[in-house]
Amino acid sequence: MEKIKQNQFSGLSSKEAQKRLEKYGYNEIVTKKEFRAIKLLLSQFTSLLIIILIIAGSVSFFLGETIDGAAIFAIVIINAFIGFTQEYKAENAVNALKKMVIPITIVLRDGQETEMAIRNLVPGDIVILNEGDKIPADLEIIESFSLKVDEAILTGESVPADKCSSGTEKETTLYKGTIVTTGRAKAMVIHTGINTEFGKIIKLVSKQEKTRSPLTIQLNELSKKIGLLILVLISILFILGKLRGISTLEMLMTSVALGVSAIPEGMPIIVTLTLAMGVQILAGKKAIVRKMNSIETLGATTVICSDKTGTLTLNEMTVKKINTNFKEVEIPGVGYGFKEKVKLTSPEEKKLMDICENCNSSFVGKNILGDPTEIALKVLARKARHVNEYKEIDEKVFTSERKMMSTLHEIGKKEEIFTKGAYEEVLRRCSYILKNGKVTKISSADKKEINKLALAYSEKALRVLAFAYKVHKKTFNEKDLIYVGIVGMIDPPRKSVKSSIKIAQNAGIKVKIITGDNPVTAKAVGEKIGLSVKKVITGDQIDKLNDKELTKIIYETEIFARTKPDHKYRIVDLLQKNHEVVAVTGDGVNDAPALKHADVGIAMGIKGTEATKEVADIVLKDDNFTTIVNTIKEGRRIYHNILSFIKYMLSANYDTIMAVGVLTLMGFPLPILPLQILWINIATDALPALALGKSEAAKDIMEQKPHPKKEKIFRKFFDFILVAVILQTIANLFLYFYGLDIDTKAGMDITDLGIASHARTLVFTEIVLFELFFAFVCKEEKNVSIKSLLSNKSLIGAVAISFCLQLFMIYAPFMQKVFKTTPLSLSEWLMLAAFASLAFLVPPITNYARKFYRK
Repeated sequence: MEKIKQNQFSGLSSKEAQKRLEKYGYNEIVTKKEFRAIKLLLSQFTSLLIIILIIAGSVSFFLGETIDGAAIFAIVIINAFIGFTQEYKAENAVNALKKMVIPITIVLRDGQETEMAIRNLVPGDIVILNEGDKIPADLEIIESFSLKVDEAILTGESVPADKCSSGTEKETTLYKGTIVTTGRAKAMVIHTGINTEFGKIIKLVSKQEKTRSPLTIQLNELSKKIGLLILVLISILFILGKLRGISTLEMLMTSVALGVSAIPEGMPIIVTLTLAMGVQILAGKKAIVRKMNSIETLGATTVICSDKTGTLTLNEMTVKKINTNFKEVEIPGVGYGFKEKVKLTSPEEKKLMDICENCNSSFVGKNILGDPTEIALKVLARKARHVNEYKEIDEKVFTSERKMMSTLHEIGKKEEIFTKGAYEEVLRRCSYILKNGKVTKISSADKKEINKLALAYSEKALRVLAFAYKVHKKTFNEKDLIYVGIVGMIDPPRKSVKSSIKIAQNAGIKVKIITGDNPVTAKAVGEKIGLSVKKVITGDQIDKLNDKELTKIIYETEIFARTKPDHKYRIVDLLQKNHEVVAVTGDGVNDAPALKHADVGIAMGIKGTEATKEVADIVLKDDNFTTIVNTIKEGRRIYHNILSFIKYMLSANYDTIMAVGVLTLMGFPLPILPLQILWINIATDALPALALGKSEAAKDIMEQKPHPKKEKIFRKFFDFILVAVILQTIANLFLYFYGLDIDTKAGMDITDLGIASHARTLVFTEIVLFELFFAFVCKEEKNVSIKSLLSNKSLIGAVAISFCLQLFMIYAPFMQKVFKTTPLSLSEWLMLAAFASLAFLVPPITNYARKFYRK
């Protein structure tokens, strides 16, 4: 960008600012306007199975089967309504970027300080910043005083960065969306809007397309197979029928019946409802689901790429150790709470608490404000129940050059200087030491021991600060200080993270930390939460690796430190190319690109930025990693249940195909009408299938490996379905011929599809009863016990309702007229029940057969 002339004392003139506004545009990131509601609604009709249903419904209307066509289209519309409603509710309609920045900032214009809407900032403007301000654009520092900026949302660093007017570009530049934690500054705007670092990240996010969930992929593959099978069967049947001299109209009717029987019309709506119920369950478990399919995707997750700061840790610096008089004290508690009490009574400990409290610019009360390191020190004083506030007379602010801070206080009739900072700098200025309550000369042995302690703390990823004081005499300087002690602090891991990671690992899920923090801290946190820390790879190292080398490293490494957004994005991309299902967690703007690119993105609801929430599939209300594991368990339960009812519905549909196909080829009239098939698929099948979706998770579900991303559903259950189809086809053929004999003796011609047939009523009812029994089999896929039969109350209720509906079909006069059914005798019901009980033989026969061909 061209060099911008400006006057740092008067700022831009209003006239010049207007010119630049016209040239550079407003300081805002304009998001692409989308008709989200229309886009969401149209997306409900993109599933291949839904497209097949639409075609089947259209053909039904074309052939004059108005009721069949209307019923199919009703299913399509209901499915779309449920899916649209759930996803529309979950969509975050608020523009994330407008929430990320404050609306007003202080600017120098025409020589005057004035409040101005940040959207009106232009390159060259001079901005005045104070503690707590959010940076309104990318700025270059002109002058600063003890300036520290929290850049965690961009870099992932848990410790605020020191900023100054001279130094490296990183040290002299302030980035949009970051927060001033300490100090004040005057800075010049260098980039606005989409040209800021924040804008570049959002631009990267907006270019990405979301990947399809494993379930969507599998259902589409299944739909292709179903569509192809229907086409092949109809073609063969139509040709054979014509060769036998059957009329074209009759063969078209038969083909429609076969097509209707092959399509599991109820499956899309059951999948949608099951996912919708999962959304409600997870809402109660503190996870807000924005995209329904992401529940199942998380259940298929093979790798979790997690941010460290604020995700695995609390993002609250905590003092863990203090050392005075060469005696170490462990400090209890984590975070900014101070309910814990620690006994600190020695003169050295009391003096340390006084320095922690007074050489400090943070505020700890009803609200907590300031630098996290300083907040941690005030929290320590409150845990010790030793809070003495002394009048401050003067201050030497912390700078990145001095790496220390000193304050001058009035204590009674004397004045004292309190100092804290990097232990090397403080120790270098100490000539004395407070030991055993007395001030003595500090020896080289003392300094050697202090250095040894500080290094030991650093190796445990503790941030080390040293504390000193002296009585003020004439000049306020930092010479000949009296050493008091050191403290070690860390951003602590969340309590439940370690156990949650172990559960995830037992479930075959790899957990990786990808953080902007330093390697030592990342390694220490990794050790505390149970990760392997043999190798830590940095962003600089990643830059030197090609894709093949990095892919190899990814599988050998669990911790990546000093990473940038493009590093995280690249790691996620390579994992996906290696057929992994990747979940990415995070809270900062720096996490947004990887979150959107991931198979499932998980944002933190409390400390997460709106940018990450906007692109995330799931938002955690409690920012707890454990909630992720609970969500994975729920996702696995839902996927297992979806497989159960897919298996159930496919078995039910294909036994009908066999009955229709075999009898048609044998030259017999249709054994079941298209409308009866539609009733089975929509009404009879739907309730038990929906109840299967409510089945509880198996006890060992989190000890199983994730299911393959491209798992072949049909192939997985082919043998199970085949056994069920063979058993029911035998039953259907027997009952058809039994009923056909009754119809023949009664002088009925059942080639007339408009008359009520006993044969068709028996086949219709047998299919319903077999499927009601079969639902319990699909729930277990192993030998069914009385205990398992009674374990799912919803399924028992659904089966009872479906049975009552079938009685209504057979005995209600109006329904007899519509569905062409006739009443059945008690002996026929007993015969039907006996044949339906064959469903319980499916698991043992299948398992026995598998012993021979799955060795």
